[in-house]
Amino acid sequence: MRLASSIFPAIVLFSPTLSFQTFLPHHSSLAAHRLPSTIRDTRTITKIASSDDALASAAAAYTHYLGYGAVVSALVTERLTLCKQDQSEEEFDLGSYADIMYGLAGTAILVSGYFRVVDYGKGWEFYQHSPIFWVKMFLFSIMGAASFFPTTKVIQRAVAKKKAEDANTPLPPKWSPELVKRVTSIVNAELLAAASIPLAATLMARGVGYTEWLPWYVGAFPSVAVITGLGYKYINEALTWEEPAPPSLTNPSNK
Repeated sequence: MRLASSIFPAIVLFSPTLSFQTFLPHHSSLAAHRLPSTIRDTRTITKIASSDDALASAAAAYTHYLGYGAVVSALVTERLTLCKQDQSEEEFDLGSYADIMYGLAGTAILVSGYFRVVDYGKGWEFYQHSPIFWVKMFLFSIMGAASFFPTTKVIQRAVAKKKAEDANTPLPPKWSPELVKRVTSIVNAELLAAASIPLAATLMARGVGYTEWLPWYVGAFPSVAVITGLGYKYINEALTWEEPAPPSLTNPSNK
């Protein structure tokens, strides 16, 4: 499930937490009271008619934030379980469940983010010209591409463990210190990217760095390059990873 959340991060977009109303003068609400009653009534009717959109917008925002919190929680859980030397089977199982939650939460972020940009945010015309938006997408692409390695290794051992339990045979070997070290470095990088995304979102929502001339494909290119290039690198590394031979097989003195 974790892999599914990283397939199209350069297409499905995030959105900010503020609307254009943020940039309106503070006295605009007072001026509204001086408008003719017919105009005020029309605005009231329009506001009531758009209440369904308001609820949908709130649902999309809540899903977006909840998904992000779940992603961070999953990464922290993996850091505390899968990144331990001599991890227990219970810790490996918990890390595996966290990996599944990561995928589900990442998918929720992408879907809700898409709707927030298209229907409930500032609009594609704003986001495509925001360099900070594309920095945000770049960070999420790093998280997605990097996740391929630990996810692949978790799936491999989980499948082998299930087969061993069904056949009532010894469980597969635990991860070597080298593999644990490699997974740790990758999870740390994911956590660093996750910690940087709220800062990017805050700056983006306030229009920092907005550049009218920036074409969307220039901003999207780094994210596409990361998810394809690094994604391939990490999947290939995981599939071709070779655990070191036990000391008894490599040290003649142990024979």
